[in-house]
Amino acid sequence: MHLTIDNQDYTAALDTSNAVTIERALNAPSTCRLSLALPQDGSLAAPSRLQSLAVSGDDGTVYFTGYIAAAPVPEYAGFAMQGARYRLAVHAVSDEMLLDLALASSSQGASGTTAGRLLGILATRTGNPALDNSSLELNAPVGHFTSEAGAPFSKSAGQVADQARAVYRAQAGRLTLNTIPAAVHPLSEQDGSLALANLSFTRSPRRNFANDITVCGDHEPATYVTEVFEGDGANLNFDLSGAPWFPPASKCTLISEGFDGPVIDPRVWSNASTAYFGLGSAGLAMCGGSGVDGQTQLIWIDPVEMAGTLLLEARGVSLANDSTGLLAAFFDGDGTVSSCVLGFQATAQQSTGTVSLQPIVAGCAAGAGFTINPANQYTLRIRVHSPEQQRTGATFRSFGDSGPVSTGGRIVLSPAKLLFEIQEFINGVACMPVTLYDGAISNLSSSCIVVAASSLNLRGSMRAFSLTSLGSAWVVSAPQSGALMTRRLGSSTESAECDVSRSGRLTFYPGFAPAAGEQITVTYRTSARSVGRAVNETSLEALKPLGSPGTASWIGSVTNPACRTSIDCRNAAAALMQSAGSSSALWSGVWRGTNHDLATDIWPGDALALNAPSCSLNAELVVRSVKVTYRSSVPDVFAYEVAFANDWAEDLAIRTSESVHADAWLPAPAAANYASNLNALTVTAISGNNVTINTGATAPVGGGFEIRSRDYAFMMDEDPSLVMRGSQANLTFTRQAAADRYYVRIFDEADPPNYSEFSAAVIFHTPLSS
Repeated sequence: MHLTIDNQDYTAALDTSNAVTIERALNAPSTCRLSLALPQDGSLAAPSRLQSLAVSGDDGTVYFTGYIAAAPVPEYAGFAMQGARYRLAVHAVSDEMLLDLALASSSQGASGTTAGRLLGILATRTGNPALDNSSLELNAPVGHFTSEAGAPFSKSAGQVADQARAVYRAQAGRLTLNTIPAAVHPLSEQDGSLALANLSFTRSPRRNFANDITVCGDHEPATYVTEVFEGDGANLNFDLSGAPWFPPASKCTLISEGFDGPVIDPRVWSNASTAYFGLGSAGLAMCGGSGVDGQTQLIWIDPVEMAGTLLLEARGVSLANDSTGLLAAFFDGDGTVSSCVLGFQATAQQSTGTVSLQPIVAGCAAGAGFTINPANQYTLRIRVHSPEQQRTGATFRSFGDSGPVSTGGRIVLSPAKLLFEIQEFINGVACMPVTLYDGAISNLSSSCIVVAASSLNLRGSMRAFSLTSLGSAWVVSAPQSGALMTRRLGSSTESAECDVSRSGRLTFYPGFAPAAGEQITVTYRTSARSVGRAVNETSLEALKPLGSPGTASWIGSVTNPACRTSIDCRNAAAALMQSAGSSSALWSGVWRGTNHDLATDIWPGDALALNAPSCSLNAELVVRSVKVTYRSSVPDVFAYEVAFANDWAEDLAIRTSESVHADAWLPAPAAANYASNLNALTVTAISGNNVTINTGATAPVGGGFEIRSRDYAFMMDEDPSLVMRGSQANLTFTRQAAADRYYVRIFDEADPPNYSEFSAAVIFHTPLSS
């Protein structure tokens, strides 16, 4: 065995009275503990904190690389002729320790990316380039991931790897990520590599076999509400019928960049080192570009989920003549103009160099242009509203009798409403915002990268840049005999006209009160607890002949990946069902052996392929932890203690908790099939007592739309709550009262029919005609 500390050979100083112990855990740092007896002649200095340490075998196998975590502790060994003698107890942690020590930049999460890319982002956020992450190529999709506040790199990296049912490893200066099993180690009774005396199985104490799984998740957006009020010229406050869905307050600020540091922070901005961007007294300095579309960009490192109501704002923008490029933009693709989902395009007139800004929507110019004065500053704002609050579903991975299991990962399609505006500041005095585009897009990308500037030849500055979630609400109004217009939602510092509070109140700021007779429409989502259930019907049928109760249920929560919606809960339950009901559902145990029983070194995330015909054992089980012990020997003998378990005996890709939320509606329906939700429904006309709605969808063949006066009463029977059924997208019905509400769902041709999971509610607070 060879011991190297700070590139110096310390093998001769190894204290053989104590064993070298290396402990490896799945998706967590490895540790190494050993003792040193330094020579009296001083030829080897006492190791110090953060010196590198490596343990390797005579055959070249590298068992450990890392860094000494703390100054070695002296332990009294005895009294010799030279006086008291001490051994040094050394404790080292694997290579990712350097990233754990770094203060990582905060993040509100990344969406629609892959495990390999996400692990690279986590490493970049530490600002420490100690580990080479160029080989992180695992393309397992990760719907959405947010690091815990203050979590070290290794904890977040472990959670990402868990989601992908993969294993990360930091060794020899490299960071790798591989699907489980990263390697398979055959141990067979027939060839002598498996001695049954060294194998022991244990029953998992956590839970039993289960074939009926219920998963509870987070609060999710539920009913799609369209609420209509009428202004009187004075009232500024309008109380909604329910509290709108909001993300937690701590998650609302997605980006907040003041460009006030000494340099652009490479932990949060990619391409920050380009010569065309820098920081100065006016914030971000834009100093031209390469002239190639998409080549010179300042990109926020985390892909952003395009969900709910978002406000992208670039403040203190000034542009010199002849500037060209894009500012404050969302991209989905290669970074060229054609892949720009939303943004502001700067163009210059050939003759004068005068710069104008115009919105870009889906790669094309849209709306009005605005001529820029180089002497003034501007604030650019994009408000975008998607009725869907979660666009990228989580992927849940497990392992059952039939092999790997993967469920979920669905992308939720969504239309969006858009509002582009520009606000000019002349000598520091703000002008009224000017709307450049007030429109919609039929299909908004589920996730985008956010670009502060994409420069062909941008010359100027940007004081600050931010992206904020405003919740789920959107407000429009129409004066009597006037056109519908979007009201600017947000705070007064964002030059907004109104705000929707978490408690459910719409407040207009002074000077923006709706006129008498003006119709105000607020759209938002309500909130409910997400829950899902899956039942293994095959298992139930197999247990019936035994005469015992066939149902074995488990109810709990999933903590990683996060179950943000009932769809996520159902997918998690379906994945857990496959492993919980397998024939080897609760297999776990320990194998003990040496390096001479194995062809290669064994690590957590590998698998043991156990073959013992004498006990009808033929299984592949995931290695969870490895304890390697070495005592001085020739040849090298490294003793292994390997703990293994399958996905239900011990959590792996799906982390569970047995806590059940008090507001979960149980029992949840099993094998539920739903028609699509009506997320684009609009009220198109109110004429007297008649209301016309556009469902925003096409009825399926044999299906249609159903309107009722109360929710959760949808069925094909006739009862007093039924208002009407129809198959046309435009439906007209008669109101019964000034304060009235109606619920709409789509249904298909099945028998019985499948309805939307959530209703589209239409609520009125307007007088009936006399």
